[in-house]
Amino acid sequence: MKLLDKIIQAVLTCALLALCGYIIVRSVAIAGENGLFKNTPLLSAVYEKMEEWTAGTYIPVLSYVTEETEKPDILLEVEDRVFPVYGYIRRQQENKAQVESKSEYEMILQAQAQAEENKLPRETESEAAQPEIPAGENRLWDFQYLLNHYFSMDMTTTIDAQRLDGKTLLAMDMTLEKDASQPQILIYHSHSQEAFADSVEGDPSTTIVGIGEYLAQILREDYGYNVIHEDGVFDLVDGVLDRNLAYDFSEAAVTEILKEYPSIEIVIDLHRDGVDGTRFVTEYNGKPAAQLMFIAGMSRTADGQDITYLPNPYIQDNLAFALQLQLAAEEEVPDLMRNIYLMAYRFNLHLRPRSLLVEAGTQLSTVEEEKNAMEAFAAVLDKVLQGDV
Repeated sequence: MKLLDKIIQAVLTCALLALCGYIIVRSVAIAGENGLFKNTPLLSAVYEKMEEWTAGTYIPVLSYVTEETEKPDILLEVEDRVFPVYGYIRRQQENKAQVESKSEYEMILQAQAQAEENKLPRETESEAAQPEIPAGENRLWDFQYLLNHYFSMDMTTTIDAQRLDGKTLLAMDMTLEKDASQPQILIYHSHSQEAFADSVEGDPSTTIVGIGEYLAQILREDYGYNVIHEDGVFDLVDGVLDRNLAYDFSEAAVTEILKEYPSIEIVIDLHRDGVDGTRFVTEYNGKPAAQLMFIAGMSRTADGQDITYLPNPYIQDNLAFALQLQLAAEEEVPDLMRNIYLMAYRFNLHLRPRSLLVEAGTQLSTVEEEKNAMEAFAAVLDKVLQGDV
């Protein structure tokens, strides 16, 4: 019992010291807040140093949260043993960059909100410095022209002429021979709860899921493709909207579908945009139609480093597919497409060479506008898949 008594005594002593230190600091802080040190800079400086030292000594968790400092490994080990909560917080911070889905949704919302403000991407080369396009060459072969006219780039990523080589991307074969005997196209929704201005609560046919089914129906009945529409829910947890792991859940489901049906060559994750106060609408066949936007996941940071824990061997294929669709839409349905948006993460675009993340309209779009947009998109998709470009 003597050893136990000593342990208890040591714990109580540490707790008492921590409490006393904190009381002293807070007392001085209250005095400072009430103007006691207003005219005494020396005492004020002493107070600040004392508060910083005491908090760092007695309550390292608070010190860590307010200011990141580099500490020797041996000190980190001691702190982990004495203050396990501190160690937990530090490890969470270190591992934060390794989590894709928890930050993906925040990034995509932020990018969507800024998409219209960033119609022109960050300049990699000034307009004045762009070389003249030689006679007989396609302007789309010029990196800077292609980037500035068909893409917007989020500040979290970057791209170079090697990855965005217009001549190479336009030459890639995106055609697909129709075969109704086996699945060829998969449509799913990582964010199944996205709705529209006139959606009916509790009726999924009026949400993005219903729009996905309408697109699948058009591709089946009007164009002869075999289409699977996965209407699973990936952004609800125990009945509560939670998109932190939506991409993880949808990836698992889609991976299983692709294993079961290896004949699938086209994968489309259909979303609805969420830009506050902005309504994207154009016209198709005399009817209002929501505008669309492709998001391309680059698996690359703004400093040009590949995100190694998010490998995507199909970045070039995805870019070629999106670009060829963009150009076909420009001819078939002018103003249907907004700029292709380049972002740092991959958004499950690594599952097939021709994978798309499509943003259809916004929360201000109507269900009718969304359906009209799907009619236009299906026409453009068929045009590219059949090589009629």
